[in-house]
Amino acid sequence: MEVSISIGRLAYLLPVLVLVSATLLLVVLDVVLRGWADRWLASVGLAAVIVAGGCQLLWYPVGRVSLLGGALQADGFGAVVALAVLVVLGLTLVFSPAYAAKMALRGREYYPLLFVAATGMMLLPLARELLSIIVSIELVSIPLYVLAGYNRGLEGSREAGFKYFLLGAFASAFMVYGAAFLYGTTGSLWLRTMSEAMLVSGRMGLMLAGLSLLLVGFAFKVALVPFHAWVPDVYEGSPSPVTGFMAAGVKLALFAVLLRLLMDGLMPLAEYWRCGFCVLAVLTMCLGNLLALHQMSLKRLLAYSSITHAGYLVLGLLAASGEAITGTLFYLIAYALAIIGTLALISAWVTRERDDVYMDDLRGLAGRQPLVALLLALFMLSLIGFPVTVGFIGKVVLFYAAYQAGFVALLVVAIVNTMVSVYYYLRVVQAMYLLPAGESARPRLPEPPGAGSAPCPGPVAWPYLVVSVAAAVAVIWLGVLPRALLAWLNASWF
Repeated sequence: MEVSISIGRLAYLLPVLVLVSATLLLVVLDVVLRGWADRWLASVGLAAVIVAGGCQLLWYPVGRVSLLGGALQADGFGAVVALAVLVVLGLTLVFSPAYAAKMALRGREYYPLLFVAATGMMLLPLARELLSIIVSIELVSIPLYVLAGYNRGLEGSREAGFKYFLLGAFASAFMVYGAAFLYGTTGSLWLRTMSEAMLVSGRMGLMLAGLSLLLVGFAFKVALVPFHAWVPDVYEGSPSPVTGFMAAGVKLALFAVLLRLLMDGLMPLAEYWRCGFCVLAVLTMCLGNLLALHQMSLKRLLAYSSITHAGYLVLGLLAASGEAITGTLFYLIAYALAIIGTLALISAWVTRERDDVYMDDLRGLAGRQPLVALLLALFMLSLIGFPVTVGFIGKVVLFYAAYQAGFVALLVVAIVNTMVSVYYYLRVVQAMYLLPAGESARPRLPEPPGAGSAPCPGPVAWPYLVVSVAAAVAVIWLGVLPRALLAWLNASWF
């Protein structure tokens, strides 16, 4: 009987086990079948993503199921996050082979590393004790350090990987040290037990020290000011598909586990971490917007935009209610759709010597490629929060949850910053629709041999277009008919 129960519970980990098996299979295929093209490895990976998604839907938890002695817990919340991560991974796999061929990237470890990072992202919302959380975060971070510097032919990519590794390791040390303080004061790493022990523990100074160190590590991982300095260089230097995967997937998984950590483990210290997050939210929203205003690089603009969106998402952490959880998850999904669609288009336009697109490159794009210009404009409008897009619904739901929780002053700051962000997002639209085509004011690097003489941005190949169109359809569909997803997200938190 015990064996059947444990096997039955193990079925809830099948999506994660499928990704682990796919990782090993991709490594073996690379060794045994060296002649395989990247597109075949990506196809195997995409099939694994579909199987994992099917398993997640088939064994969708209808309650809370304890796994591995309570270290993990399967529930609707974790299932929703896992499905969103699988969608991001699947879309990344669609256009990665075309990008790798264009950039002449060598080495097939790219796909297994993506799967390892996605495995960590799926485990994070399941974790119920600090050690599992930290191990899962490292499972996400270490592959991304390698992927950020994967394009070794570009100095910017090598620099991105090195910076991300150094600062990421530093942040991980803060998290481990903070967890050690909390374990020393509460005697437990389990979130619920730790929360109960905090109510009776008299060592407040040590608990606050542990809380501060732990949250500093998380603030780095989710790019809150003043722990944001790594983001622009890493986003700009990383291969464009990796930037999209990182921006969408990491933010999704880390904010999900932060919700778990704060609500299940650190709620007795809420008055302290709320004060800290209030300050970080204001700094993040304001500074992220101000630094984005003058950006000419599209990837750096998205990097500073990502910092600003992290500030908005802190409102959901502060509210820490059922409505806030729904709003935070919906906002994360809305952001992921817009950012992965945008990075797919950027990936279509980069060259071997310049993995980026500048504002001047987009001049007159609407006249040359009207469909592509429309797609990019739609993603920019969704990031603003324009009506009829999913970004608008995300902002409404998240901001309303903050209003219900009484954070009116922060809500005013968020609304003002949203209006400020209109300027730099609409600069992209202005360049495509209102500025005449012509030579870029920015000096252009010479094209590498065999890269062709087509101006940047050139025609968009079908893999990039498929991802962008799929993301655009979801942006409009969920913006017009969000009720089903909102109801599902509401039901996911027990």
